[in-house]
Amino acid sequence: MRVYREKYIDRNGQGKTANRWYIDFTDHLNRRHKLSAFTDKRQSEALAQQILGLVAAKAGTGLTIEQQKWINTVPTVLLKKITQWGLVDNCRIEGGKPLKDHIEDWKISLQNSGVSERFVVQMYGAVKKHFKECGFIYFNDISASKLLQHISTLKKIVKRRDKKTKKIYYKDIGEVTATTKNYHLRYCKQFCKWLLQDGRVIQNPLEHLKKLADTGGKKRTAYTAEELRTLLAYTATAETIFGIKGYDRYILYRFAAETGFRASEIASMQVKDFDFENTFVTLAAEHTKNGKEAVIPLKMETAETLKKYFFGKLSNVKAFKMPHIGNLAAMFKKDLKGAKITIDADRGKADFHALRHTFCSMLASSGVHPKTAQELMRHSDINLTMSRYTHTFRGQTATAINTLPDLGKLTESQKQVKTGTNDNFVSSVCSDKPCIQNGIKPDTTGILDGKENAKKVLSDSEIYAFYLKNAKAGEEIRTLDFQLGKLTFYR
Repeated sequence: MRVYREKYIDRNGQGKTANRWYIDFTDHLNRRHKLSAFTDKRQSEALAQQILGLVAAKAGTGLTIEQQKWINTVPTVLLKKITQWGLVDNCRIEGGKPLKDHIEDWKISLQNSGVSERFVVQMYGAVKKHFKECGFIYFNDISASKLLQHISTLKKIVKRRDKKTKKIYYKDIGEVTATTKNYHLRYCKQFCKWLLQDGRVIQNPLEHLKKLADTGGKKRTAYTAEELRTLLAYTATAETIFGIKGYDRYILYRFAAETGFRASEIASMQVKDFDFENTFVTLAAEHTKNGKEAVIPLKMETAETLKKYFFGKLSNVKAFKMPHIGNLAAMFKKDLKGAKITIDADRGKADFHALRHTFCSMLASSGVHPKTAQELMRHSDINLTMSRYTHTFRGQTATAINTLPDLGKLTESQKQVKTGTNDNFVSSVCSDKPCIQNGIKPDTTGILDGKENAKKVLSDSEIYAFYLKNAKAGEEIRTLDFQLGKLTFYR
C-alpha cells in the first residue's frame, strides 16, 4: 500500500502535482485498487490505515468495535466504493440511506409482523417526528444525548376551538408524563434495534439509553368494590349525557371493570364477538395493542345481562354505545360526580382507564395467581401486571396483618401447670388443668376467685396493683399473660 499524489502535464506542457492524495492498495483477494483520498496528507494516511485494517479483517481477523464505529461515519460515496470491493458487507451500504427511507421500511415491517395499525401509526409517527425535530437526516446523525434531551422536554400540545370565532388553535398544557416520554424513547430504540437486526447498520447508538426517572407524574387509581357498585347503581338509571343513555353507560362500565379491556378495544367490538354459549368474548388481533387475538371469559351473570342487552341487534353492529374518544374522559368524570364518588388526589387519576387497573387489582385481592392475572391483562411482562396495575385496596393491609399467627398463644409443650408452694396461683394458660381445688378452669379475660366463683375484669393498672400486693405478701405469680395487651392471671 502506498499514499501518493499524481503528477501530470498541464496544457502549457508544464509538470504539475495534483492537490489530492491517492491510496494504492491490494485487497484480500489480491486485487489492486486505487482510491481518491484527501488534499491533506495526514488525513489520507489515516484513511489508508483504516482501509488496511478492513483488508486484514476480511482476511480473517474480523472487524473490531472501533472499525465498526468508523464504518458508520464513512461518507456515502466512500462507503459504496469499499462495499463494491467487498471490504464491507453489502448490507452496510444501507448506512448511507436517508433515515426517512429506513423509517418507511420499518413501518412496513411492523405491519407485516402483525402489530395493529393504530399502534403502527403511533410508533411510526413518534419516531419520524422526533428524528426530524432533532435534525437526524442520516443514520450517522443520530445522537443519543440529543434525542434524550429532546424527549425529556416533550410538551403536551392539545387542539382547541375558540368558542366565539370557531377557529382551531393549539395550546401548550405543560410537559407530558414520564411514562409517555419513556414510550417515545422506547419507540426510537426499537427502530434502531430493527436497523441492527436487519443488517442495515453495525451498532445501535441508542442501546445504552435507560428509562427516564418518574418525577411523580400522574398515576391511576383502582376503584373499590363499593365505589364501583355506587357508580353502576347511579348510571343504571341516570339521564342521557354525551348522547349515551344511563343504562348504556352502566353496561359499558361494568363490562370494562370485569374484563380489563381498553377503551379503544371495546369501541372496536361487535355483537358477533360474543359467544354466550361458552361465555367468552374474542377481540381480533388487529384491534389489540400487542397484535394478538384476545379471548377473555365472561362472568355468568354478566353474560346473561349482555345477552339480553344485545337482543335484536345485528351481529355486525357495534356492541357498545360510546361517545367520541375525546369525550369519554369527560363523560366518566361527570358520572363519578353524579354518583358522589370522590377520589383523593394521592390515590391517583380517576378515569375510564382506571377500570382496567381496578380489574387487575380485584384479581389480585381475590387470590388469583399472578401468571393468570398476567394472561388476563395480556401483558408481556409480569412486572407490569404486578407493579403498575395491581393496587392495594383500603383495609387490605390491616386484613393481611390480622392473618399473621397469634404469637401470644403458647404451644402444648410450652404450657405450664400449677407448681410451687402456693397452688392458688398458677399459669393463665393451663386451661387443660384445674386451676384450683374445686376444678374451675381459668378465664383469660380477668381474675377468677375460686371460692366465690365470681369473675372480675380489671384494667392494666388494677392488675399491676394486684400483682404488687400479692408479691409483698410473699405469694408467687407463675405466669403473666400479655395476650391481647392485658396482664391476666388467677388466684
